[in-house]
Amino acid sequence: MEKTYSYILALTGASGAIYGLSLLRALIEHSFFVHLIISKPGFTVMKDELDMFADANAEGAKADSAVKEEIINKIKLHFSADRDFSYYAGMFELLDENFLESRIASGSAKDIKGMAVVPCSMGSLSRIACGISGNLIERAADVVLKERKKLIICPRETPLNDIHLKNMLSLYSSGAVILPLIPAFYNKPRTVADIVNFMTGRILDSFGVDNDIYARWGAYGAK
Repeated sequence: MEKTYSYILALTGASGAIYGLSLLRALIEHSFFVHLIISKPGFTVMKDELDMFADANAEGAKADSAVKEEIINKIKLHFSADRDFSYYAGMFELLDENFLESRIASGSAKDIKGMAVVPCSMGSLSRIACGISGNLIERAADVVLKERKKLIICPRETPLNDIHLKNMLSLYSSGAVILPLIPAFYNKPRTVADIVNFMTGRILDSFGVDNDIYARWGAYGAK
């Protein structure tokens, strides 16, 4: 049986949850299994920015299957996914941020190819940079770094102070990719999805995943 490789995807409490959902969809459609972790502030951002989890404390009150279904419905709404619920539901698991006993908290999980934190808050970034493993997001990131696998940190903050910059430099020096959520406009985006897809494509590029999700630079005046 063909082995299914997987990625870890974490959504934290920075603005830009739509980027995380776009990457989730893209990884699944490239046949990768995804271990999805959403922090408590991440759920709050998804509720605020994407009108998800309308019930109070929905992330704790709903069963995992209901949360997964709402995530998939939002993917279909924003990105016109043409697969059915069962396909997507079977290609990712939703992990509690406090589930430090998860197998992805160990370097022995050899099917893991890498991890992305999209979006990454400055709080999560600083704790990862300092090696603090207070939750599964931070521990998984620490494991990915120590195993010399690809860790992509996608900060969404502006302006940046010297603490933010030092933490980013520390992570970069440890082997992480710092990929800020800063879209380009040379591809003449017409919709929000075009802007989001540009960043999704750049993250996939950093993972080494071939994709045609965005229009690439072709030089000024190129036909």
